[in-house]
Amino acid sequence: MTTDDRTGLPLASGTRREPETKSTTTWLAALMTWVQKPRIQDLFRALLYASPALVIFILFTYVPFIRSIWLSLHITNIQGDPAKWNGIDYYLRILALDGSGRTEYLTSIGMSFQYALMVVPLGIIIGLGLAMLATAKVRGIQVYRTIYTSSIAISLASAGVIWALIYNPSTGTLNWLVDLLQLDSPSLLTSNRTSMAAVAVMSIWSGLGFNFIITLAGIQAIPQDLYESAAIDGAGGWHAFRFITLPLLGPTLLFLVVINTIGSLQAFTQFHLLTQGQSPNVFVYETFKSFWYENRYGFASAMSLVLFAILLILTIIQYRGLNNRVHYQ
Repeated sequence: MTTDDRTGLPLASGTRREPETKSTTTWLAALMTWVQKPRIQDLFRALLYASPALVIFILFTYVPFIRSIWLSLHITNIQGDPAKWNGIDYYLRILALDGSGRTEYLTSIGMSFQYALMVVPLGIIIGLGLAMLATAKVRGIQVYRTIYTSSIAISLASAGVIWALIYNPSTGTLNWLVDLLQLDSPSLLTSNRTSMAAVAVMSIWSGLGFNFIITLAGIQAIPQDLYESAAIDGAGGWHAFRFITLPLLGPTLLFLVVINTIGSLQAFTQFHLLTQGQSPNVFVYETFKSFWYENRYGFASAMSLVLFAILLILTIIQYRGLNNRVHYQ
């Protein structure tokens, strides 16, 4: 009589025994075979070497990011813990879609874009011009290259202190410009007409060393044979710059556009040091005030995520829009 292996009871006539499942030994053998593959071993070895950086990256990037998403959907208490579900109301409030008619946060986003439009194009153009000058084969050009890159060795906080002294009316450095523009305030930083431009000038100077070095490296990577061939064909300096230098600098300029745009929209230190919360208020500074001064941790988290979404979308648009015009070879 046939019995069931699991219960020991006799099986009814015509009943078929269930097929046996794979044993643990079979699974272990298959797992060992998979682990012993060279590609899998290389993957485990790479993860082992990268594990310290991955742990730090996860703890200080992904965990805060996920927590920010969670906090942005709640009203928080004074300790920063979620107290009440709020849904997407914070996002509607930031984008002025909540029906309240208040647009100060949407206005601050516009101020951030206005600041970026001032800093990014001028910073790249000036860096490109200085890089072209630094390629000139003249005596002592290394000295000029050192001068052009000097701003990269100065931190943004130190640069902010330096320019705060320059803009300070008590030093008298730029009082002539205040009189020339006929401003209603003693300083360029306290006038609504010039405060944004004043901060932009400081940011352009501070980022000039980085733009110069990257652009100079891109120019030096262009083969000199192309310029020699163009000179033989009768091309002048302007035509060589337009048809050789600019096209082959496409990847470098695309990189600078993306990096400078991200940095400009995330600008905080220069506004904190120069304007100290006075007009204009860019979006990042409004986020700072919501977090540190108002203790609205959920709202500040929503603002940071809105900024992340803006930067992500803008980077994708820039890459897809400009990448087709970039020559990589």
